[in-house]
Amino acid sequence: MKSTKKIISFIFALLFVLSVFPMMAAPSLAESEEFTQEDAASLESAQQKLEEINERQAELSSSIKKYSSQKNSEVKAKQTLEQQITQTEEKISTIEWILDNLELRLEEKNAELEYAQREYDEYYEKYVARIRENYEMGTATYLEVLLMSENFSDMLTRYEYIRDMMDYDKQLLETMQENIEFIESLREGIIADQQTQQTMLVSLTDEKQNQADQVADLNDRISYISENIDSLRDEQEEFARLEAEFEAEINKLLDKKKKYAGGSFMWPLDSKWSRISSPFDWRTYKGKKEFHYAIDIPADKGSPVYASADGTIIYYGWTNTGGGNKCVIDHGSKLVTHYNHMSAFVPELQKKFKETGSVDVKKGDIIGYVGRTGNSTGNHLDFKILYDGTAVNPADYVTPDGSTPKKDIMDLLKK
Repeated sequence: MKSTKKIISFIFALLFVLSVFPMMAAPSLAESEEFTQEDAASLESAQQKLEEINERQAELSSSIKKYSSQKNSEVKAKQTLEQQITQTEEKISTIEWILDNLELRLEEKNAELEYAQREYDEYYEKYVARIRENYEMGTATYLEVLLMSENFSDMLTRYEYIRDMMDYDKQLLETMQENIEFIESLREGIIADQQTQQTMLVSLTDEKQNQADQVADLNDRISYISENIDSLRDEQEEFARLEAEFEAEINKLLDKKKKYAGGSFMWPLDSKWSRISSPFDWRTYKGKKEFHYAIDIPADKGSPVYASADGTIIYYGWTNTGGGNKCVIDHGSKLVTHYNHMSAFVPELQKKFKETGSVDVKKGDIIGYVGRTGNSTGNHLDFKILYDGTAVNPADYVTPDGSTPKKDIMDLLKK
C-alpha cells in the first residue's frame, strides 16, 4: 500500500522533529520566562505539524472507513453465500431422501415383477400342458364327452364349458401379461426418476462446492481487509501519540506566552445541566477498562457550551482521537481546558481561527454547542482541565450553581 508507506515515512519525519523540538524550546523555558522570537517560531512550527498530523489522521479515518465498508460488503456477501449453502444442503438432503425412497420402491417393484412373472410362467406351463394333453388325446375325447351327453342341451352345455375353460385360461394369461407390463412400466418410471434425481444431486453438489469456494475466497479477502484496517489503526494510534506530544509542546509555549489572569473557573454549560454521567475515574468503555480523564455532562443537542475562563482558543476543529468536534482553550500559566463531542462550532470563531490560528475568548463566551460527534454514545460535553499537561478532576474546580468549589484553581499555580 503506497499510502501506508507514505504515512510511515511521515511518522519517522515527525519523530525526528520531536527529537529536536525540545532542544529548541527548552533553553528558552529554562533561561527566561519571556516569550522570545525563537519560542514564537517553535510554536508556529509545532502548530503546523499538529495540523499536518490531523490531516493525516483524517486520511487514515477515510481509509479505515473505506476498508470497513468493503469488509461489511464482503461479510454480507459471505453470509448470503452461507445461507445459500444451507439451502443447497437442504435440497441435497431432500434428494438423497427421495433417492432412498425410490430405491425402496424399486426393490418392491422388482419383487412384484419377479412374483408376477413366476406366477405367469407357472400358469402358462399348466396351460400349455393342458393344450398338449388335449392335442395328444385328439378330437375323440371331445366326441366322447359330447356323445356322453344325455341330450342335445346337455351336449351344448358340455361344449360351452370346454370352450369357456379355454377362453378363461387365455384371458387369465393376458391379464397376467398386462400386469407384468404395468409393473415393468412402473419400474422403468422409478428408474427414470432415479436418474433425474441423481442428475440434480450431481448438479447441486457441484453448486455447493462452487459456493464453498466463493466463501473461501471471501474469507481470504476479509482477512486481507482486516489486516489493512488493523495496520491503519496502529498508525492512527501512533499519530494520536504524536498529536498528544505536539499539543503538550504547544501548551508549554503558550503557557510561557501568557499568564492566567486569575479568578475561578465556571461550569461550561447552563446550570440545569448539572448531572455528571461519567466522572473523573476508572470506567469500562466498550468492554475495556480505562481511566476517564474528564467529566461527561449530559445535555440536549445544541445546548450552548461556554468558555470556563478567559483564554485563547488554540484548537478548534475535528479530532480523530475520539473527541469529534473539539475546542481547546489555553488560559495561561499551564492551564488548559478541552471541550469534546460538540455538534457545531460558532461560525464567527471558526472563521477567525482559520484565518489567524487562535482566538481570544472571555469567560462565559459561547464556544460551541453540545453534541455526540466522535466516540460518543449520546449527547453530552466531555470537559477536561489540564495543568502542566496533567489532567485534574474538573468536579473539584467547577460547580453547576456557581457555589464555591472543593478546590481553588489558583492553588494549582502554587505547586
